[in-house]
Amino acid sequence: MNINVGMNANDLYKTLEDYFNPKLCTDIFKIGLQYNNTDFIKKIYTSTFASVDVLKRVLDKNENDIMIFSHHPVPQKPDENSPYPEIPLYLVEKLKESRISLFSYHIPLDGHNLYSPSYSLALALGLKPYDTFYFQNGIEMGELCESTYSNINEVVIHLEHLFGHAVRLYNYGDEEVKNKRIAIVAGCAKNPDMYEYLYIKGINTFITGVTNKEITWTQSIHEQAKVNGINLIGGTHFSTEKFALISLVKFFEGLGIPCEFLDELPNLNDI
Repeated sequence: MNINVGMNANDLYKTLEDYFNPKLCTDIFKIGLQYNNTDFIKKIYTSTFASVDVLKRVLDKNENDIMIFSHHPVPQKPDENSPYPEIPLYLVEKLKESRISLFSYHIPLDGHNLYSPSYSLALALGLKPYDTFYFQNGIEMGELCESTYSNINEVVIHLEHLFGHAVRLYNYGDEEVKNKRIAIVAGCAKNPDMYEYLYIKGINTFITGVTNKEITWTQSIHEQAKVNGINLIGGTHFSTEKFALISLVKFFEGLGIPCEFLDELPNLNDI
């Protein structure tokens, strides 16, 4: 690795803070630097979750002075009714020994920006975001989008091609994509009030990550989607959010830091 490539860690943290403005929001996780193990960042790996697999894959590269930038600073849930697991302590120690830092923006990344999960998914699906919605934790994290899709089944086919796995359609509305407009909240959208809002906005197609009816908080979601005639499409927590971490590769490379996205397996029980 070229020793001249990289960036001072504190300068990088300041750059991230200036762009994503984490002070505007609240979070269930510690915002920002999780484990500070190096003063100089030679390379960055982005990931959706700080999973055991991701951490091991980075450690197996035997590289030093590395930063992992994850959306979630913890591993993926085994199911959405469970709490988030913690990173095993032995891996925390190995990160320290290898001078690998872990930095995470959860809600700061979710807020409307060019790299957010909802915005990045919209672009990957060929949509044109025109407005934001879904206020949570101090920011708006959903995107209202114009599309070229006429039929709900077209949306499903393109999503499955994009994700590389099946999605789940809960067909609560007309098959026509009303006004050719689609709403997206990547990951989880727990507020049932949003469905009346979408109805008023003339939108009957909504894409999100978690929709499984066996998950406790989704019951009211399905009820309101039915009442308001909104087609609900679930694509898993991971798959609907990963495009943000893919898009961040160019952000970090633009700062002169080599960067690589590390893929993970989606939890199909989410849908």
